[in-house]
Amino acid sequence: MGNYLSTNYILPEETLVTYVELTYLTRNEIKYIVKILDNVNPGKLGENIQHRFTIDEVETILPQIRCSPFRDSIYRVFSSQKDNHLSLEDILDLCSAFSKHCPSKIRAAWAFYIFDFDGDNQISVDDLIETVHRLTRSDQDEHETIDSATAEHVARMILQEMVFTQQGSISFEEFIRFASRIAEFSSTFSFHFNV
Repeated sequence: MGNYLSTNYILPEETLVTYVELTYLTRNEIKYIVKILDNVNPGKLGENIQHRFTIDEVETILPQIRCSPFRDSIYRVFSSQKDNHLSLEDILDLCSAFSKHCPSKIRAAWAFYIFDFDGDNQISVDDLIETVHRLTRSDQDEHETIDSATAEHVARMILQEMVFTQQGSISFEEFIRFASRIAEFSSTFSFHFNV
């Protein structure tokens, strides 16, 4: 009776089946996500399955993102309305992309958009400099721990290593090909639920 996976009043069975088919999440993972979202903002999903959760609400169920140096970029990519809010479907897309069951090429595609800070469908030297700064920023006070010249040098070295064309930036296809060959990529670009 008090089964925490009983979410049929919020998510009809046919909708649940559709979400399982469209994501890399299991039935229990989806039910768990729905249940914890309902706990964060009780009754909202039951009233409106399209309810949009605030970033603070999302971070109560996904604290991994709160700690990510790419937090704002993750929300930019996964917010379907680009309004700093996420719907249930946005959250399922996010969790699916970071799921251990997500194929590495799909995971790399999502990562590409997260690292493409300016949204021009290329990862440029400026995007890489931003990545280096974010990865080397101190957690305590958000001060840079690497100077701009060093960050640019590192970014240009990465670009030189990854670019297979003469464009001077990393294309979507190049990024997918490169990320798919890195064994650690899938394990570092993922999280799981304790369902």
